[in-house]
Amino acid sequence: MRGLLCLLMSFPLFASAADLTIAAASNYRLLLDDAVQRFEKAEKVEVSVIYGSSGKLATQIQHGAPYDLYFSANAAYMTRLEQAGELAGVVITDGYGQLALLAAEKSEEPFVESLDTLLKGKAIAIAQPRNAPFGQAAVSYLESNGLYERVNESLVYAENVAQVMHMVRSGAAEYGFVALSLIKQGTDAAQRLKIIPLKDKSLLKQQHAVIAGAKNIELATSFSQFMQQPEITQLKRRYGIEPENDDVNNGACGNGRG
Repeated sequence: MRGLLCLLMSFPLFASAADLTIAAASNYRLLLDDAVQRFEKAEKVEVSVIYGSSGKLATQIQHGAPYDLYFSANAAYMTRLEQAGELAGVVITDGYGQLALLAAEKSEEPFVESLDTLLKGKAIAIAQPRNAPFGQAAVSYLESNGLYERVNESLVYAENVAQVMHMVRSGAAEYGFVALSLIKQGTDAAQRLKIIPLKDKSLLKQQHAVIAGAKNIELATSFSQFMQQPEITQLKRRYGIEPENDDVNNGACGNGRG
């Protein structure tokens, strides 16, 4: 009971003030901040976006959080809500997220060494795998490459992938497994990352859906349709989310954005 009370107290108190309230995985921030601004201008409405880990947001929705749409970084959480009858209409796949390793300090060639040597003894930030898909994907990569046991004691956990970014930027961690979609092109950070190939890209399947309890189903549906327009597809590519119909080369690996 105490846990449920704490969960309910964590719901945004200002959510009902907006015409539309979106719950979104943290890696969607750059894409949605841009898309929402365009939608608000076109429709003359106010949209509020609450960012967090996919798992925690899904749990909030199941406990009645006042959200109108949900954007998830992993299909499993969307399936959970769909099976619980929490969704209205179809689930839309936005594309696939990309995992990247970000270094705290810029150097000439920060990833020349093998990851085994590079990460040994270093503080490595990772989103909490219990609730964060990018944390789950990072663990999957480390395990499948025989690295998890070697670096396990060096892992430091953040609530979501956006907090991993903060830990690396602040120097609290020397490396961090982040979402490529959170790295702005042309920034210093873009020169300090390595795209991490995943054997199973479905681990980071990005989806959204309208919530059954949305206060304005019609407006929420309009936003969903807006997110499927060609101009938004271009934004997805710009912000590191590969649209579903793109030929995603998960074997590519190197510095920069590909």
